[in-house]
Amino acid sequence: MRGVAGLLLALAAVGCGPPEAAPTRPLSLLPDEAGPLDALNRRHARLRQRMRHRGYGEEVGLTRAFVLEDRGVSFPLDLGVGKCSTFLALGGGSIRDLTLTLHDGQGDVAATESIDGEGGLVHVCPQGEGDAMVRPHHLVIRAREGAGAVMVAHFRSEPEVGDGFDGLFEGVLAPRVPFRDVEEHLARSRSALRARGFSPVGAPLLERVTEGSVVRLPVMLEPGRCYVATGRSGEGLRDIDLFLFDAAGVEVARDLAQDAEPSIEHCPSEAGRHTVELRAFEGAGAVGVMVAVGPAEEPEAAPGEPAPEPHDERVDDPALALGVMAAPLQNRGFAPPLFVSRDAAIVPGEVRTHDVVIGPGCALIAGAASHEGMDLDLYLADDAGREVDRDTAVQSTARVRACRDQPSVMRVAVKGYGRDGAYALALLRAPDSVTSIQALRVEEATAPYRLRGYTPRFVLNAELRQESPFRRTVVLEAGECLAVAAAGDEEAEDLDLFLRATDGALVVSDSGPDPYATLSRCAEVREVLSLELHHHGRGRFALHVLGTGEGAGRTEATGAESSPAPGAPPPAPSRRDHSASEDPPPE
Repeated sequence: MRGVAGLLLALAAVGCGPPEAAPTRPLSLLPDEAGPLDALNRRHARLRQRMRHRGYGEEVGLTRAFVLEDRGVSFPLDLGVGKCSTFLALGGGSIRDLTLTLHDGQGDVAATESIDGEGGLVHVCPQGEGDAMVRPHHLVIRAREGAGAVMVAHFRSEPEVGDGFDGLFEGVLAPRVPFRDVEEHLARSRSALRARGFSPVGAPLLERVTEGSVVRLPVMLEPGRCYVATGRSGEGLRDIDLFLFDAAGVEVARDLAQDAEPSIEHCPSEAGRHTVELRAFEGAGAVGVMVAVGPAEEPEAAPGEPAPEPHDERVDDPALALGVMAAPLQNRGFAPPLFVSRDAAIVPGEVRTHDVVIGPGCALIAGAASHEGMDLDLYLADDAGREVDRDTAVQSTARVRACRDQPSVMRVAVKGYGRDGAYALALLRAPDSVTSIQALRVEEATAPYRLRGYTPRFVLNAELRQESPFRRTVVLEAGECLAVAAAGDEEAEDLDLFLRATDGALVVSDSGPDPYATLSRCAEVREVLSLELHHHGRGRFALHVLGTGEGAGRTEATGAESSPAPGAPPPAPSRRDHSASEDPPPE
């Protein structure tokens, strides 16, 4: 009985004891996934060490996540009340702009970072309500530019402890510097290589790096040719090294000279994918890597067979293309090209600017791309930023014009489309006989026809009017050809030319978005056509009619003809007579 009674007393004691505490959920912390000890981890370790030296202790969490551009990742976190939490992030890969935002349990922003570049930091000291020891939060990491891995560390410290965060990221983030110096250094190297018969393999790779960073450029190499890999840097980098690895990852060449101009030359014995690796040994700034290929080796002729004929290999040299473009201009009295840039790199959508000095007199600025698949546009503006001329035709060459009484600094904007490549830009002074942008445009528009034997038949200079187009009847005899050119001054926005049959049907036109237009027509039978000039903007315009044969291009006044403007010269009253109201045809 005593045993049973004791057992009952023991059970009663257990049943009357204090209730067991309900199980609690585990605290949400950063996942322990630091990843490999790579370049990103080493750079982030420098930041963590600085945090320790500033009095924020050891990190209580360290993780790594992959972030896509404009796609964020989120970490749920429980932060201790009465303690301060600091989250320190650094992006790798192609990330150039990173943002960190910490939200509280209600979704409101508790803290956000304001650091430019691929780094981020948020610091918060949650305050409790009631007996709560932790407060729920969410850390959101977003890449606004680029994609890649991001490392995040969590530090916990007491309030008002630590030396602050000024200068924490100094020397760790890639500097926000332009690529201008690097591109100029690479352009000089390209010119030297082209003199040896080498041509670029693709576009150069441009990056901003910190000390210890690595830039890799994959490239396919073929036997029977030699290749040159070149690295160049801008201000802030004092020593960069260059390595070449084959498809198996074996190092085949290196340049460890203590300078910022490494170069490797390699002639592979077999085809394969290689990797050019640039390492920033000392300093931080902008770097560029490019590869050039030499001419192919000529195959040896078999005994008794004739040697193969030499062949020319295409060299994509924009300066050479611009020289070809400038040659006919020089033949017409333009000065030799004064190069603003011989080999400037450009990628699709990029805009690059150059300053030029024009005046006294008129000048033409010509641009040529390194590849026919590129589309090069030019925009010319004065010192006040007002656009003077543009050429946005879809082609690999472009030209803009201006005239100034005194030497004036003007800005040329170059924009590329289509593919990566390079361009050359040069200024050509117009002949002294050309004294206005209107005359310069006419000279260019009529030059191809004058060289083919067309002679001037009719010239008109007048003011532009918005209310009605200019019309004139043109007669073409069988076998005769006609060319018409119209050009406005700087105030003219758009000039369009149309030739119509007597029934109104369109025969030929030039209606591009430019302040000049040109068209031509050759007749197999006698034709009576209506010439129309439509315009937008204001200012003056010049209309030139040229033709072949004795009567080609003679004009007739009609009732439908609109006078150019009050006070302007009226049209010719007869078919072939040039009255005093018209300018005489140029010699």
